[in-house]
Amino acid sequence: MLLTDPEVLRTESRSVVVRARVVGGGEESSVVLKHFRDDPVCGLDEWAGLLFLTQRGLHVGPRFLAGSEEARLFVMEDLGRGQRLEELLQDDDARTASGGLMSIVRLTALLHVRTLGAQSDYDSVRQAIEPRHERVRIENARYLVDNAGRLRRWVEMVGAREDPGLQADLEQLARELADPGPFLAFTHGDMAPGNSLFTREGPRLLDFEYAGMRNALYDALMWLLTVPLPEELVARADAYYRSGLSQGCYAAQVDSDYLRARATVAAARTVNVFQWISPKALERDRDWAPGFTERAALLRHLERCRFLMEPLNPVPALARTLQSLEARLRERWTVELPVWPAFR
Repeated sequence: MLLTDPEVLRTESRSVVVRARVVGGGEESSVVLKHFRDDPVCGLDEWAGLLFLTQRGLHVGPRFLAGSEEARLFVMEDLGRGQRLEELLQDDDARTASGGLMSIVRLTALLHVRTLGAQSDYDSVRQAIEPRHERVRIENARYLVDNAGRLRRWVEMVGAREDPGLQADLEQLARELADPGPFLAFTHGDMAPGNSLFTREGPRLLDFEYAGMRNALYDALMWLLTVPLPEELVARADAYYRSGLSQGCYAAQVDSDYLRARATVAAARTVNVFQWISPKALERDRDWAPGFTERAALLRHLERCRFLMEPLNPVPALARTLQSLEARLRERWTVELPVWPAFR
C-alpha cells in the first residue's frame, strides 16, 4: 500500500494521528495511521480492540487494517469527516442532540450484547500482539483500592465523616469490578461525547485506547453519570440501553442485578474522580472537561452517584462517606452545574 498527501489530524504526548490517501485508490480512498509513541499499552489496547471487533464483523468503530509492533504504529479505516456528539450538544437543536445520543446508546448496547463473555476471544487477540501483564478491569480494581488514601485525604481536609466500613466497601467494589459476572463485555472505556462520529454509514466510536473487557455498564456512565443531560433524557437512555443489553444478558432483565451493577460502576467512578482530582481544587477551581470545572465535576458525580445508589446500594458505608463529603463541599462551594447549549 503506497500512501501520499499526509494530513495531521492530531498530535499529543501519547500519539500522532495522520490521514493519508492511498495511491491508485481513487479520490476518496484514504486510511488513518496512528503512531503511539509514549504509551504502548494504550496503543496496543486500541490495536487489539479494533482488530477484535473487525474479526467479529462488528462495525462500531474504524476497521483495523494493519500494524507494526516495532514501529508502534497501526493503520485503520478512515471513517471520513462528520459531526461528533459533542458538536451536537454544543449546538442549539435539542431534538438532534437527543437523537444523536440515543443512536450512540443503541450502538453501545449492540457492542456489549455482541461481546458478552468473550474474554477468551479477546485475550487471544490481545496476547498475540505484545502480551499484556494484566487485564484492564483488574488494573481498574487495584487502582481503586491502592489509591484509597486520596479519597481519605479529601474527607479529612473538608472535615467530613469517614464511615468505619469504608475500607471494606472499597474492597467489595474492587472485587465486583474485577469480576462483573454476566455483565462482562468488551467496553470502549472512554465514552466522552467527542469520541463518536456520525458517518454516512451510521454512528461510530473513536479512540479505543482504554478499551477492554470489563463491566458493560462502565460505558453507560457517559449518560448516567459524567455528562450533564436532562433527567428525562438520562432516564430514557438508561431504559433504552437496558432493553438492548437485555437481548443477550438475562441479568439485565432482573432489577436487583441491573441496579446493583449500575450502582457499582457509578460508585467506583465517583471514588476515581476524587482520586484523580487533587484537593488543590479547594483553593482554586480549574477546567476539567469541556464545559466542566473540577468543582462542578466533583459535585456532579456526588449528586448522580447518590441518586444511582438509592434503589439498591451495594456499599452503604461508602455511600454515607460520600454523602458527608458532598454536604461539606456544598457548604464551601456554590457551583452552577453546566448545561449543554442544546438543552438550555
